[in-house]
Amino acid sequence: MEGGGDGGSHSRRYGNCDVSPTSGRYSNVTGGDSEGQLLLTRILRQARARRNTSDVLGFTAAFGLKSTPGITQAQTAYLAGVSRRWYNALEAGRPANYSDAFLQSVRRILALDAEEWDIVHRIVRGRAPDADPVALHEWQLPPALVTLVEQSPTWCIYLRDHRWDLLAYNSTMKEYFPQAAKGSNVVEWVLTWPEARDQLINWRDDWALPAIAALRANAEQWPRDERLAGVIETVRLDPMARKLWNSPDLPAVSYPASSTPRRLYLPRQGGKEFAVRIVALAPMEVPSCRLVAITPAEPLL
Repeated sequence: MEGGGDGGSHSRRYGNCDVSPTSGRYSNVTGGDSEGQLLLTRILRQARARRNTSDVLGFTAAFGLKSTPGITQAQTAYLAGVSRRWYNALEAGRPANYSDAFLQSVRRILALDAEEWDIVHRIVRGRAPDADPVALHEWQLPPALVTLVEQSPTWCIYLRDHRWDLLAYNSTMKEYFPQAAKGSNVVEWVLTWPEARDQLINWRDDWALPAIAALRANAEQWPRDERLAGVIETVRLDPMARKLWNSPDLPAVSYPASSTPRRLYLPRQGGKEFAVRIVALAPMEVPSCRLVAITPAEPLL
């Protein structure tokens, strides 16, 4: 299972955080933590902190050599050709008329990866390729895609929507996760089921935190999705998941690299640990969905 790999004019609350389609694109989904950090804030701060300044065009000429990673707000603003106040407004998540040239400069200076850039752009511009997608049912899915998933003979493969509702899966998925059923929700299982905490090794760091980061990212992208809001509410009703919702260790992106293995127990395997890699792909015909494959990190499961 994953753990990270989306009407109306009234304000909706996700736990203790407001998401309002009329209050601006930067609705706070971080839930009232002490610093009030938005998803956008977290991504840009973490990108600044990890940036190797020797790779930043013009940094050494302007500020000299720097032996440790990290670039300040003032330095980022200078290199982007704006005032520190203007850059700070972006990083703080304040709505403004940010130019495409400025945003592209920030992307280049901070070396935002594809997912980080996608999230930042969606939040700032307030649009996504699949805004407010409708609920998908099996009969609405491309039959060839369903066949690919259900008849895949080897690795665990499943298809889920942007709410993490399970749409299709193969027999290996059922073997690995006997509780799986069409319509069940992947992140609800990961975050709230006691069985998941037993099966998924290093549950908090490798599975739960990425799942929460993914939920919060999709809440920014689809703030009017009632089903997604219901998933978030279910998760936040769980005491353990609720404690992690504003964790300072929360990843900035929702999909850890597929090259990073995670471990779990499999049914009827006598307590043996298995290392797996999770690969998430977006089908072109239903880009708000994800085709997820759980593959072995070692020769064979």
